[in-house]
Amino acid sequence: MILKEVSVERFIFTCTGCGHAWVVDYDAQHVEDGHGHARDYFFRDGLPCPDPTGPGETICPQCGRPTVLAHLSARRASPAVTDKAPQGPGETPTPARTAARAKAPLLPGAQ
Repeated sequence: MILKEVSVERFIFTCTGCGHAWVVDYDAQHVEDGHGHARDYFFRDGLPCPDPTGPGETICPQCGRPTVLAHLSARRASPAVTDKAPQGPGETPTPARTAARAKAPLLPGAQ
């Protein structure tokens, strides 16, 4: 598998039943298997989850119906994955920085 891109993708959801609308950010990994076949992996709050645009995958938090429309409204690619080689030597994290990163709470998926 070849990691092609890591991004944060913001989806706007609208329930076709009650009209409730909400926004959720997902971490996405876009990979290729080396034979031209692409696959996307989605994460919310650090946990793997299904593609939020899949039929019936997102449930309305207000009425519980699975009839939800999903619209990708914005995205931000990670600067760690680019088409160009990174500039500069990079930095080796200190043990204290690695420990602090492991202890830091995850950002919530909906902000």
